[in-house]
Amino acid sequence: MKNSIVLSICIPTFNRAEYLEKTLLSIVNQKRFQETYDVEIVISDNCSTDNTREIVERYVRTYGDKIRYFCNTENIKDANFEKVLGYGKGSFLKLNNDTLLHMDNTLNIIVDTINQNAINKDVLFFSNGKLKNINKYRCVDLDDFVKKVSFYSTWIACFGIWKTDFDLIDCFSRKANLQLVQTDVLLRLIRSKRSVFVDNSEIFNSIPPANKGGYNIYQVFVANYLGLYDEYRQKKQISRFTLFNEKSKLLRYFLLPWTISLVRDKSQYTFDRKGALSTVFNKYMFHPLFYLGLFYLFLRFVQINSYSMFFRKK
Repeated sequence: MKNSIVLSICIPTFNRAEYLEKTLLSIVNQKRFQETYDVEIVISDNCSTDNTREIVERYVRTYGDKIRYFCNTENIKDANFEKVLGYGKGSFLKLNNDTLLHMDNTLNIIVDTINQNAINKDVLFFSNGKLKNINKYRCVDLDDFVKKVSFYSTWIACFGIWKTDFDLIDCFSRKANLQLVQTDVLLRLIRSKRSVFVDNSEIFNSIPPANKGGYNIYQVFVANYLGLYDEYRQKKQISRFTLFNEKSKLLRYFLLPWTISLVRDKSQYTFDRKGALSTVFNKYMFHPLFYLGLFYLFLRFVQINSYSMFFRKK
């Protein structure tokens, strides 16, 4: 491998061979990957029991050391994020879900953004078109970042880190048990008074895996996610107003839609909902929108049940 690698696409994976192959194809078919040494792919397998190894080794035979594969001796869960990033040789290390397809020629967007910020090494965040009325934006501090990016800071595909920062950061996986390793690291990098360059270009498409879930969605995205902000709120690095608005956005645009989906399409998901109401109430008891949200859910559940009864009669 040449020494000019700009981007390491780092893919933690576990038992998703079918999706992983589609992800790899979306990367290796791009000219930036085929015709330069700017991009490498690094895969860290959490001891899969499917044919992940066979599929990846086929790509390694074709593309040589542009693709590197490692397999853990056991499933280390989210600690695998640090593991796969640590294998990267590029100047910028980017996490990539094993169900994430890159759109045509978007490697150019990522690599060009990295090169344009290589001197100052601002924190880079790829929000994938999720932010309204924004193309590119530079956040000046943590409060500004939370206002603009909101809960999209939790998305693995948006996260990347300069290799120099990765080599220096302490206890990268300290929040692995919260299943928000990447968000914790991101907030710590910004807290160190680093500005954030947000590229809102549409770069990825996500493939919804069968039986999506396997964790408690309310614990992770309410208790754990909002809990990450406690330290920064106490130190006044995030204002009360910003945190209030963030809780409103999370409730309106994430919690309510997902709760409805989990009830309406419950056979498609394996999310754990144990203690959902108490978890949400603990964080929202003094938030007025919480009670409006409960009323809205009640109306929607009545509507969903009415539809179900109607179709059963038919």
